[in-house]
Amino acid sequence: MEDKKAIDILTVLLHKNILNEEEKEAVLSAIEILGWTKLIESKIETRKKRRT
Repeated sequence: MEDKKAIDILTVLLHKNILNEEEKEAVLSAIEILGWTKLIESKIETRKKRRT
């Protein structure tokens, strides 16, 4: 699954207000990690393109 899609799914789950506080914190942490992963992948792709 692509990071963007996973972030979207987790965001929808977060907005449904069915999670307790601990679960919300876990989902927010997962979204942050996926966001950073996507950013790093983007930076790596940009560097690869510059080399060629």
